[in-house]
Parts: sequence; C-alpha cells; structure tokens
Amino acid sequence: MNENEKISNEKGNWYVAEIIEKREPTNRNKDNDLRRVVTWGNLHLIKAENPKMAYEKAIKIGKEAEIKFINSDNIEMEYSFVGIADLIPIYDDTIQDGCEIMWTDYGSISNKKTKSYIRSEKEILESIKPKKD
Repeated sequence: MNENEKISNEKGNWYVAEIIEKREPTNRNKDNDLRRVVTWGNLHLIKAENPKMAYEKAIKIGKEAEIKFINSDNIEMEYSFVGIADLIPIYDDTIQDGCEIMWTDYGSISNKKTKSYIRSEKEILESIKPKKD
C-alpha cells in the first residue's frame, strides 16, 4: 500500500456513525407507529475533534439527506432522517486497507448462535447493490 493511501488517526478523531433513515409516502397516518416503512442504517465515516462534534456532524449529514420525490406510481414519497443508532470511535492509529474500523460485542453466546451470523459468499455478494451513477 502506498503511503498516500493511509489516513492518520493518531489524534483518534475518526468515527463511524450509523445514521437511520426511512422512506414512506408523504400522505400517511403519522399517528400509526405500526405502519410499515422502508428503513436503512447507513454507516458514515466522520472526522471530528471529539465524540460530541462527531454526533452533531452525523445529525447534520442525516438531515441534509432528507428529500421528497414523486415515485413511478405518481405518489409523493420522502426520505426522512430518523436519528443516530450508533457512534463508534476508530481506535487504529492509521486508517488503511484492512484496518479494523468497528466491532460488535455479541457477548457469551452458543457456538450455534455464533455460526448463525455467517452467510455464504453468494448471499453476501447478491446483497450488494450496484453503485448508482
């Protein structure tokens, strides 16, 4: 790897934020919390001086992504920012190919449950959506 492909994290100022957003019709019953909405958890890499600033930046990113549009069925839809699900500091001193940027502690669980997290190559590759131009 070339030196220019590395990002210094010596100050510990990089974070991964999970920003939750949803898509639904603008004409909906907002009082019905059991309504179905298409929901995403989008992971964003954020550089900030401290966790509070990283959180505020994540909020800004989420709000800036809100849009309204007319879908192919001529229904007005909207993408709405819901909130921040997680904010995880990156602990490696250098961000580069293969570095660990986040982890999940699943606790003490059965070996069977541990194996249940694994998906086949086919399942993983089929779940990746092509990049939109």
